[in-house]
Amino acid sequence: MIIHRIMKALLVVDMIHDFVYGKFGSEAAQSIIPAVKALIEKFDTVIYLKDAHNPDDPEIKVWGPHAMKGTSGSAIIPELDTSQSEIVEKTTYDGFFNTNLNDILKKLGVSEVYICGVATDICVMHTTFGAFIRGYNVYVVRDACAGTSQEAHNYALNYMSNIYGAKIVESDKI
Repeated sequence: MIIHRIMKALLVVDMIHDFVYGKFGSEAAQSIIPAVKALIEKFDTVIYLKDAHNPDDPEIKVWGPHAMKGTSGSAIIPELDTSQSEIVEKTTYDGFFNTNLNDILKKLGVSEVYICGVATDICVMHTTFGAFIRGYNVYVVRDACAGTSQEAHNYALNYMSNIYGAKIVESDKI
């Protein structure tokens, strides 16, 4: 009998200074830090996705300068240990678009991705789409995500479930 092991990875989206404490920081983003830390302990493969913008990135026209490449605003918050993890810099909402994320996951044999971080209704949602269209089984960890508002968070979770088939899970059930 052949046993196939399902390889899983945790994608930690934009747990960076500007989105947790800085320009777009919020109490909601700060409140998920314990759940994200606990999740990290449950996975052998953890990949941090982080905005690292250039001045001419399209998002800058919408949001103004934020998470600029090489600045403290783009740094992953110090509460999270990145020493044993991959870090993928991104310049758009989707962690797969114009990055090597898919190559990393394929090389590792990953078929399931669990996604957490901020913002549920922006980068988490678009990264979920990126995973969905590439054929991954996608799980979004409700209590380890924070949206731009509670309403936006709830909308995005429902959208990802209904449109992308993402399974919405709680961190303590993983």
